[in-house]
Amino acid sequence: MTEKKSLTPERRTFPKGSVIFREGEIGDRAYLLQQGSVRIFKTVAGKKVTIGRVLPFQVFGELSMMDDSPRMAGATADDDVVCLVLEKASIRAMMEQAPPGLNNLLMSLLSSMRSMGKELADAKAMLQENGIES
Repeated sequence: MTEKKSLTPERRTFPKGSVIFREGEIGDRAYLLQQGSVRIFKTVAGKKVTIGRVLPFQVFGELSMMDDSPRMAGATADDDVVCLVLEKASIRAMMEQAPPGLNNLLMSLLSSMRSMGKELADAKAMLQENGIES
């Protein structure tokens, strides 16, 4: 008899300062933030550059699960954080049920998001280097 996974997402906590995932890792789960805040960053020339913040009820870490690419950024807990873990199999099951053509649209958007994330991190790093942004 095959053991079925619970349909209830796992709840995880991360203390302030914890690394939730690292840039370049393979993503096998995403997170729905319930409490706290999360900083999303890319490393440019050895420095961490913040490219976004996640607030409660937002999902993060989903890109690599959808397109099987390594994580484009890292995530750290700005506060004590509580998340629901969204497993890759659940996300993939939802994608398989999408109307024809929707997955193509999503993959195009993901590609654009990855490109914009890199460009944003590079631009912010340049601004920091020139003392324009801290």
